[in-house]
Amino acid sequence: MLDDKDLIKVVIADDEPLIRMDLKELLEEASTYKVVAEAKDGIEAVSVVLQNKPDIIFMDIRMPNKDGIEAAQEIHAKAPKRIPIIMLTAYSQPELYERASEAGVFAYLTKPLRKADLAPAIEIAMARALEMHTLHNEISDLKDKLEVRKLVEKAKGLLMKKYDLDEATAYRRMQKAAMDQRSGIKEVAEAILAGN
Repeated sequence: MLDDKDLIKVVIADDEPLIRMDLKELLEEASTYKVVAEAKDGIEAVSVVLQNKPDIIFMDIRMPNKDGIEAAQEIHAKAPKRIPIIMLTAYSQPELYERASEAGVFAYLTKPLRKADLAPAIEIAMARALEMHTLHNEISDLKDKLEVRKLVEKAKGLLMKKYDLDEATAYRRMQKAAMDQRSGIKEVAEAILAGN
């Protein structure tokens, strides 16, 4: 048996108590999942997800007060990290699939749920969430590098103009200043630009 900290935390949101109970039972039989909260409508779903920070969410597409797609959009907008959502539905309408996909839903299961479908859907959803998290970090890192590059180019241009230097010499001066001050090239560039 796994410790609680090793279990995958799950939130189930469905307006049908029987579906919630059956899904909880199926998940907890697997001994790798722990249902940390349940919700009976979309508004409650958003609230319990933000409070409990689950690893994965099972959400009915048609719920009172706020449907599952609207709840998914709000969760993605408010949660600090992208939580994989598996949408549950008894309806197979193409426009629902499109809306769910646009809302960032990671997988889609039709009711009645079958135990054999759960593990593959969870694995796929969690793998997609990890890919998205990795891509988000890479994009963020590239944006930071681009911003530093822009600062360095501006500062280098300023040095070239002010001291009549060629590009390589201006850059070497910035590198030397960074080494002498034991700081990064970004900080040197910011100081040069602030001093002008």
